[in-house]
Amino acid sequence: MSDRFVWGWTQVLVAFLIQGIGSGSLMYAYSVVVVPFAETFAPSRMTLMLGMTFMILGSGLLSPWLGVAIDRKPLRLLLGGAILAVASGFLLLSLTTAIWQMPAIYLLCMSFGLVLLGPLAASTLVSRWFLRRRGLALGIAAMGTSFGGFLFPPLIQWLVDAMEWRLAFRLLALVIAALVLPVWLLTVDRPGDRGLYPDGARIPPAAAGEAGDLVFSSTHAIVRNRSFWVVAAIVSVLFGAFTATLGNLVPFALDAGVSADLGALLISNIALMAIPGTLVFGWLADRMDVRLALAMVVAVVAAGLACLFGEPSYVRMVAGSLLVGLGGGGMIPVWSALLAGVFGPANYGRVMGLMNPVLMPFNLLAPPLAGWVQDVAGSYHWAFVLFAGLMLASLALVPLIEKR
Repeated sequence: MSDRFVWGWTQVLVAFLIQGIGSGSLMYAYSVVVVPFAETFAPSRMTLMLGMTFMILGSGLLSPWLGVAIDRKPLRLLLGGAILAVASGFLLLSLTTAIWQMPAIYLLCMSFGLVLLGPLAASTLVSRWFLRRRGLALGIAAMGTSFGGFLFPPLIQWLVDAMEWRLAFRLLALVIAALVLPVWLLTVDRPGDRGLYPDGARIPPAAAGEAGDLVFSSTHAIVRNRSFWVVAAIVSVLFGAFTATLGNLVPFALDAGVSADLGALLISNIALMAIPGTLVFGWLADRMDVRLALAMVVAVVAAGLACLFGEPSYVRMVAGSLLVGLGGGGMIPVWSALLAGVFGPANYGRVMGLMNPVLMPFNLLAPPLAGWVQDVAGSYHWAFVLFAGLMLASLALVPLIEKR
């Protein structure tokens, strides 16, 4: 690998940073952000989850268009706009006067950030720069989600405890907006922009023209392929269950008599264990059949949800959060490596952009479904049982993914 490939690892840093902002402030911190709204407006648990539902809905509608834009437009411009959209969203949240405004803001502002400050843009960028060490590079970049998840929930909780929550959200908006500058300065779309090829080579690597680049060069070819739909089905269940767990974990802990601070710590546990999860599963994706790595991710997350069945003690909640974090950390690098390997890095943005709307239905339903189960049954038990069961059932689909 060329000594000049510092630019490649710089893009890993960019991918790390943007996923930290997106996942940390939007997904991991959602369970913490909604607590002031619950106290101020007293909505039902299902209503409280609508912000995440609308955010996922908006991201699903935007993904196909933004996926094509990522393949054609400067990433620097798109990423800068996404960071400012998230900062604007937190500013608007601080100005809300009714509960319906919260999901509207998540739909109009946060959904844009969720798409571009996530694996769609980050993994596209990294996949362009790496071939031989793609799984490892994707794993390191995906650690940004863990870092953001570890940082943002306790930070937001601390800000809300230290000052009035509206002021806390305004300060958070300023912090996020300031991160535009380093992303703008460091982003380089493609190795060719610095006279390089993937892995820092000065001449085209023999394997650079991956089979998927040509076979799946059109939308028609992608959506007709069986692997596209099989991967989408498995990842939909995996992401939906993970998203619902993140969104409901603090209210779940509060129902069990756990303090808000300890509830936020469960979210941090997920983020903390996702760090080794991203590295381990990213490393495995370079050294084994990626389909097997995907099955391992599903099994570990399902085991974590099983720890939350019934009326668990706080120790069992901690164990569950650690397992969910370990498996959840592997979701993005394994999914990304699988898509790049099957469909080719040149089509990555298009493929992920097309797949996101397919993932949307269960991602939309899972968070409010879990809240509805709690409203009706007085417990999250059957929600966790349902999610774990669906994930274990999805393991039967793994062998149907084509190996390239």
